[in-house]
Amino acid sequence: MTTMPAPLREVAHRNQQHVRAYRCSDLILLLENPATPAATKDAVLTHLAPWSEAFQRMISVRAAFETDPELKELALQHRQEELGHNDILADSHPTGRTADWDPVVEAGAAWFVEQFRTLPGLHRVVLAHLVLEAGSLTFSNAGSLAFPGNPYFALHDEADQEHIEMGYRLLAERQEWQLDEVTELLDRAWQIIIMVSDRIAELARRDTSAPA
Repeated sequence: MTTMPAPLREVAHRNQQHVRAYRCSDLILLLENPATPAATKDAVLTHLAPWSEAFQRMISVRAAFETDPELKELALQHRQEELGHNDILADSHPTGRTADWDPVVEAGAAWFVEQFRTLPGLHRVVLAHLVLEAGSLTFSNAGSLAFPGNPYFALHDEADQEHIEMGYRLLAERQEWQLDEVTELLDRAWQIIIMVSDRIAELARRDTSAPA
């Protein structure tokens, strides 16, 4: 968006601060580091799979519980565009290995699912488009460096930026939200994103005995 109302500019600025912090997270640095062993990078994809599956649950819950007609349409469109991305990840990483259940990853996923179940519609927009999609874009940019030509990351590079813009457009058009509530939600959600990402990096290193 070229112009934003002042409160939305503050939201965008706060979100960009979180994106910059995420770019310095363990997982992103692991993927971007050319010295990271190939086995460790491959293990990232294994441990990413449960989060990718959980993402499908998140967007499905958002669509199921949304009651506002305009936001329901957006949620259904988002779900349709994301449908099957978990399968593309699995097909792009045919090792046959599956990740064990992990309490940190599952707790992070459960937090998002619960927010999509209970929060007001515009707060769901913030979570889906400003946090999950911005996090996905940052991760995909790093993944494209680590796995050139991988269709999963190429797909997200193309789609995620438009999904982020969807969120900002809605917040600009529908201004029945409070700045302090949105920034608090951003702060909490990004903590969950980084917690889960750090755990995925930890598991990948542990599996391959790679140094931190």
